[in-house]
Amino acid sequence: MNNDQNMDLFEFAEFNAANTPDPSAVAPEPEIPVTVELEKKTRLLSRAELQQAAMAFLVSKNPDAIALNVPTRTSKYRASVAGFWKHARRSGAVVTRTALVMMYNDIDNCFADCAGKVERMEMINALQNEKTAMEALIRKQEPHLAAADDLFSEFRSWDYASSANREYHKLCRTITKELEILCKGSKLERIRQAGVADQCYLAIPENLLSPELIPPVWGIVELFFSRPRFQLVREAQMQNNVTPEQRTSFALNIASAGACAVRFSCGVDHDSSLRRPPRRRSKIKMND
Repeated sequence: MNNDQNMDLFEFAEFNAANTPDPSAVAPEPEIPVTVELEKKTRLLSRAELQQAAMAFLVSKNPDAIALNVPTRTSKYRASVAGFWKHARRSGAVVTRTALVMMYNDIDNCFADCAGKVERMEMINALQNEKTAMEALIRKQEPHLAAADDLFSEFRSWDYASSANREYHKLCRTITKELEILCKGSKLERIRQAGVADQCYLAIPENLLSPELIPPVWGIVELFFSRPRFQLVREAQMQNNVTPEQRTSFALNIASAGACAVRFSCGVDHDSSLRRPPRRRSKIKMND
């Protein structure tokens, strides 16, 4: 530094203040949205927990007997959960109804392994949307199809099958045909065609697929990941291909499969050897 140059501290302070930007004039930096999402630590349920929820659903129907992993006609095709109802008569008890629940974790097991499966599913969804739009049009053009005994209009049922709209019936036939192609040959359809259960339900994790992709004869039960619980989304239709002999045969399979659970709960192996019975666990509240 030259001795000729004198440093005035006041001048230096004024120069520094003049060259320092005004904080109010500077555009504030964009705030980074702090999404402290308490990350939904969605715990994936194990197959055993999903099976527990599926069984809880069938138990809610109050069957007289219930069992897991029940063969239908052959041991190759087994129901995840099955149960039956009986009626006592003087001549002996008669099996009046049977039901089964198939539980799947992914969509691959729900449909046949055919080419263009994803494209067909997308097409069916588009057709279902078109069907919904047509039904809205039918409600406007044919109000006489509404049920007269419903108290609230928003919950009113409509007899779309009696509609004079030919395009609507043609669309319904197309959807039915596409659903049959999608499910034809699948394990799910083979079990239904076995003709041993009056009602068939499909239990799947929540939001796995649209119920419209499953033939309407199947009931849909959603199993939730947050904790083991269930919700009936669609009731199963009664099948008309079940004979009393097939119903009784399936009931016997349910009784045989139930023997495995009884042995396990008592600590007895299939070879009659003894072991310590399983410990009782705390009770889980299934539904809110």
